[in-house]
Amino acid sequence: MPQNKFIAGYSKEIQFFNPKLVEKIAWDMVNTSTKVKKGDNVLIHMDPGGRQLALELAKLSVAKGARVYYLIQDRELNAAIVEHESKKDIARFFSFDNAKFFEADVSFIIRAPKTAFALENIPSIVVNKLNSAAQPALMEYRVNHSRWCLIYWPTIKEARIEKMSYEEYVKLFFNSCNQPWNTIQKAQDTLKSTLDKGRALDLLADPHNTDKQKRTELHMSIQGMTFANSTIDKNYPGAEVFSAPVKNSVNGRVFARGMYSYNGKRMRDISLVFENGKVVSASARKGENHLADILNTDAGSRYVGEVALGTNPGLKQRLFNPLLNEKVGGSFHIALGRSYQNERYKGKVVKLFNGNESAIHWDITILMRKPYGGGAVIVDGKIIQRNGVFVPRNLGVLNG
Repeated sequence: MPQNKFIAGYSKEIQFFNPKLVEKIAWDMVNTSTKVKKGDNVLIHMDPGGRQLALELAKLSVAKGARVYYLIQDRELNAAIVEHESKKDIARFFSFDNAKFFEADVSFIIRAPKTAFALENIPSIVVNKLNSAAQPALMEYRVNHSRWCLIYWPTIKEARIEKMSYEEYVKLFFNSCNQPWNTIQKAQDTLKSTLDKGRALDLLADPHNTDKQKRTELHMSIQGMTFANSTIDKNYPGAEVFSAPVKNSVNGRVFARGMYSYNGKRMRDISLVFENGKVVSASARKGENHLADILNTDAGSRYVGEVALGTNPGLKQRLFNPLLNEKVGGSFHIALGRSYQNERYKGKVVKLFNGNESAIHWDITILMRKPYGGGAVIVDGKIIQRNGVFVPRNLGVLNG
């Protein structure tokens, strides 16, 4: 892989990277992830920091004969506007943006916010109304009826959260993007086959921690569900294999170490207890009020709508960035809330929907690698992954 280089842009918000690295990602997103074709309406929905990638996506899409248009998002501006707006104005806040999503055959979403916490001081009731305004187009139509790909572009703020230099963070990001996707796809087909045949899935993390409250032990039924093999078709970088548990089958405990965020609200060291699918007890060392607000969103927000194994061999450490974190090799994640309704994935029939139609979808990732206390993935009583390393030899490429 070429050496990662960057120079400061015209503002602190925009950085410019080695063009060859950016061009490769854009080519993948246009030709492999979404398969842009002549006559497509292509929407680029971006934060200002993602301009360099947006430009490449636009060039490649136009060259395919597509019609390209874009939206620029500014979370801090959103926060300033909606804080004191009426319910009516918030309800129509995204009305012009939504129209563009409904017209899009392909959507590229580039998130590179100046801060992940722009909405932190906005009351949850206002944020929920804002999310409801965007829901029909951004989460329903885009997810279920268009081809789309989401990427989080590396930012200086996220590097600081990770206590890494920006150069180190950029190198980590591009390494996670520079993976043998076709080889990973084949290995994940094998993993998918194992999971599709499974009835019971057990997930363990940090099982020997002297504090039992910090152990993760989840048990769930996956009988009748099938898994999706995802590399770079929806998220860049990939990779993961995901589905949903039987809605009322999840039992056990989760301890999610570190900082998490949803709707721009920070939480740290989250504990969840499940009984018959539902979160019956929840706490956090910091941000417990935010956690309670999320769980009380609606009838489905205390139930799991997704379970997945992260398989990117270029990612081996816990990260704050939610998209990168859920792809870490040797991790699993669950999503509280809505499950995916796709009936086909990459042309194959899948069963991903478990009946959860919540307004939220919040991914919580747990690492099972040795530095994080280890763990195991167990299907029908058989260990298929131990301490973040897949046991079957034909899955070796996923171990890195």
